[in-house]
Amino acid sequence: MATITRLVQGKKNPNRVNLYLDDTFAFALSIDEVAKNNLKKGLELSQEKIDQLQDTDQNDYVYAKILNFLSFRPHTIKEVHDRLKKYEVTDPTKQQLLIDRLTSKGYLDDLAFARWFIASRNAHRPRSLRMLTQELKSKGVGEKDIALAIGDVNDESESIRRLLEKKLKSQHTLEAAEKQKIYAYLGRQGYAWDKIKDVVKSWESE
Repeated sequence: MATITRLVQGKKNPNRVNLYLDDTFAFALSIDEVAKNNLKKGLELSQEKIDQLQDTDQNDYVYAKILNFLSFRPHTIKEVHDRLKKYEVTDPTKQQLLIDRLTSKGYLDDLAFARWFIASRNAHRPRSLRMLTQELKSKGVGEKDIALAIGDVNDESESIRRLLEKKLKSQHTLEAAEKQKIYAYLGRQGYAWDKIKDVVKSWESE
């Protein structure tokens, strides 16, 4: 058993409390955890309880880091799993607890990610549905979520037109060699030949 001899509010982070056991600094906890566990000076803690508190604090620390990771842009569950490994959280049970916590709060949603990813790609770097599907699969999004997100896209013609606008600006008359290059370029983005042909034809007629 060890006895709590001091509880000191953190100077850099006032929401943290430094815990001293037998006059020696042991670890820090959030104020919420201190209140939740009714920790106070003179309270004796078993080694099991100390381990539990330290484990909880480590989980909260990693959780905060993941929230910061997610604050820049949405991520998939697979990407968060990979990030947890970088934070040296390798235990599958601990990983899943953190994932469940993030999911329940709405911070992780693969379907929402897929819809955001497609909208972002179509706005800035248009891709065919086939290439978008491949990219989403590489990020760990499941087939069901991909199918639902892809189903929101009614027609690839608009994304092809955006690529033409980016590539050709206001030019609408194409020489044979230029047209061949455009066809090859759009083909590399994964669009079907017939769809490319229809959109380019419409483009030239304007």
